[in-house]
Amino acid sequence: MSSTDSSILGISSMFTRNVFNKVFMPKASDKTMLWALRGTILVNTVIAMVIAMTVKSVYGLYLICSDLVFVLLFPHLLLVVHFPERANRYGFGVGFSLALLLRILAGEPVLGYDAIIKFPGYQYPEGSDIGVQKFPFRIFCMLLHLGLVILVSFLADLANQKGYLTGKWDILGEYLDSDNKPSTTVIENSCPANQPNKVVPLDGKVNVSAN
Repeated sequence: MSSTDSSILGISSMFTRNVFNKVFMPKASDKTMLWALRGTILVNTVIAMVIAMTVKSVYGLYLICSDLVFVLLFPHLLLVVHFPERANRYGFGVGFSLALLLRILAGEPVLGYDAIIKFPGYQYPEGSDIGVQKFPFRIFCMLLHLGLVILVSFLADLANQKGYLTGKWDILGEYLDSDNKPSTTVIENSCPANQPNKVVPLDGKVNVSAN
């Protein structure tokens, strides 16, 4: 029970903070965040109970978790760590949503439902009404996810540069800080720690501020 409630609390907290607060309600009050967390815990508990009562194989659940991590999280980790300049919130949102939808529609024998999208080589085992994907669809979903994040992020940056994705149209707040304006200050941090940093505006006047 300790591990179970810790897992549910952890995933609910991450969803409330990283999705509900960061994406949907950036200005949410502490009380709103608390109620959102409680609701998320309730939903996750119900989902966990349904899975526990319907899935017969713990190994199958392990495979599903590994599957989802590869398809949904690996592209984000790769881009955030190695290519952060090629991704933004719009790319992540579109890529994640479409990859998740495609993965769900590809079917899952462990959960007991047949595929809606049948990739080449789809077969039905003898005596079973749930087919098996022979095509490497997980790799396909992951690569599609990765490509969508890069493409949509590029298009969003382009729209922002053209002035279309600014202000109220920037619903995810990706460009609120930049607002298409170049930086007007250069901070020199190469001086020793016991000396003040020099703040050099682009107009050439030097101001000195203490650490």
